[in-house]
This record gives sequence, C-alpha cells and structure tokens, in this order.
Amino acid sequence: MATFRWILLLFAALTAAGSSAIAKEPVRARSLPDRQRTDAIEGGLRFLAAQQQRDGSWGSKSRVGVTSLAVLAFLAHGDQLGRGPYGGVIERGVRYLLSCSLAPAKSNPARSTIPGKPAGYIWGGRSDTDSRMHGHGYATQVLATVYGTGVRSPVLRAQLRTAIQRAVRVIEGAQTFTGGWGYEPSFSTSHEGSITVTVAQALRVARDAGYLIDKEVHRRGLKYLRESQKPDGSFRYSLTRSDSTPALTSAALCAMYGFAEYESKKTRAALDYLRKAHEHKRTLFWPYYGRYYAAQVYYRSSRDDWRRWNRTWVPRILEESERDRDGSVYWDDAHRGTDRSQGRAYATAFSCLTLSVGDGLLPLFAK
Repeated sequence: MATFRWILLLFAALTAAGSSAIAKEPVRARSLPDRQRTDAIEGGLRFLAAQQQRDGSWGSKSRVGVTSLAVLAFLAHGDQLGRGPYGGVIERGVRYLLSCSLAPAKSNPARSTIPGKPAGYIWGGRSDTDSRMHGHGYATQVLATVYGTGVRSPVLRAQLRTAIQRAVRVIEGAQTFTGGWGYEPSFSTSHEGSITVTVAQALRVARDAGYLIDKEVHRRGLKYLRESQKPDGSFRYSLTRSDSTPALTSAALCAMYGFAEYESKKTRAALDYLRKAHEHKRTLFWPYYGRYYAAQVYYRSSRDDWRRWNRTWVPRILEESERDRDGSVYWDDAHRGTDRSQGRAYATAFSCLTLSVGDGLLPLFAK
C-alpha cells in the first residue's frame, strides 16, 4: 500500500509542477521530523474511521459539512473510492452525500420535493441545522474530486455525474446580485464571504473534473471578492460589514486562486496581511478553518513562506492533538477560539487536511 501512495504522490507532484505560475517546484513540510506529522495524520484518520456512523456520515448539527471534510481528509491521504486502507470509509461517506442530493420534483425538475430547496441541493435534513450552503460547497468538492479520480462502478459513476451537474447548477443559481453567496440555496440579497469561498473552491474542483462553469458566475464571484477587500489587505465578512479576520482572509485568498487570480496587488496585499497575522503562535478566531486555508495559501506562495508556516504553526497543531483510549489521535475545537463547537470530527478532519496540504495528493491543493 505504501507503493500505491508513493505513486500517487509522484503523480501529484508531476501534475502540480506545470499547473501554476506562482511556484516553480513542489515543496513539502520538512521543518519537523516528517514522521511526527504523518503519525498525527494516521492517528487522526484512525479516529475518524472509528467515528463514522452506520449511514456513512459524521457529525450531528453539521452532518453534510463534517462528513464532507472527513472524506476530504481521507482523500488527501491518498486513498480513493474503494481503494487504499480507507477506500471503504470513503465509499460509505460518498454514498451518504449522494443520498442527501435532493431529487427533482416531477412537476418542476429545477425544484425538489422539499419546499424552498432546489433539486441537487445536498441537504442533511432538518436535523442538519448548520451545514446549509457551506456543507453543499464542501460536498460538491468531495463528489467532484472522487469523480475526477476515477470510479469503477458504472452505476455509481452515473450517480456522481448527475449529482455534480445538479450541485453546480445549485451554486450558479444561488449567486446573488452582489456576486457572493448566502446561507441558503436561493437567489437573494443575503451574502457572506465564508460561503462564497467554499462554493468558489467547489466550482474550481468541478471545473477541473471536466464540468462547464458559467463564465459570468466566475466573473461576478471574483468581483465580489475584490470588493470585499479592505485597505489593510484583509477581507470583510460581507460587503455590508467591516469586520475581517485572518481566517476569512486566508479562505478568500484561496478562492481568488481558484478564480485564477494568482498575482495582483490585491493578492499580494492579502498575503502581507496574513504574514503579519501568523508571525507568532497566538490564538486566532476559528483556528481550524483558518489554518486549513492558510496552509494552502503558504504552500502556493513561496518556499520561504511555507517553511515559516511549518516552523511556527505545525508544532502548534501537533501540540493541540490528544490521544484517545485506543491510541488514535483527535483534535477538539471546544474552547479553542470559537464560540460554537462543532465537535471532534470537525476539528480532526480540518487538522488532518491542514497537515496534508504539503503532500499535494488532493487535487484541490495542486499548484
């Protein structure tokens, strides 16, 4: 199985080398003995595998979102649908997400049988109170990634193809007149940056998997991000609010990369803001979410930025991990810079993803 992972790693490195102008060659985390990092990832994935519920999901109040993050963590490890030590875990997670894709109503194929929900919206039901368009964006990333890496079953491949097509249409149809996206899958005046970032990356992964994306959606989305930036380089929560954070700025910068804006005055200003914010190991709001996107930013930026990130923040991430009774590793977001805990599966999935960025095995991380 080790040979299988190294083949994937070599393929990812060769693919990444020619896909971007912002870095000349792939780099990997070497600031710490690499064994500490990989051991933490392996322990975290063992924890997540043990926490998977019978229907293939994780989490409770954010089932679609947390399930999607967990599946992405296994994909970032190099496993694929039905292949690798966690291939079965991935398949169960993917089938759960497919079961959440709302089917079209007979009377109107654009709508589902759930009032107010469009066909193709990936929704965990009324008990899933927190995922909403965040979860839909992450779920679309999962399905498009799995579809792009190859699916042996013709039936499952057809299900994925249809679900992704519908999911992309939901995202395009929910874009507001501002160019951003809101919490619900419908055209409205509501918009905010963190959802815009999540669905922007979903569109990028779908495009890379061969799906056509409306160019006007792309243009308006990038315009929204540009207009959200403040003079100090940070990004606002929305156009109607002035508050900004390093977490949201990291995510917004990743979205700009997804919209193919790599080098500009705005991206350089955002990067300068983040360098100052991450210079020291201090508590940051929404740390798991923010560090995940920051790692992607620095991995794409420069070798020096990547080394500084690993020297300063990877030890912090490892220090925050805890051991379960069976020896597996987990992270807990309770009392860590957030006023609303999403649970251990959420924090563990984000941490494993953050530590896996430098491996480059997830297409989303390709340079």
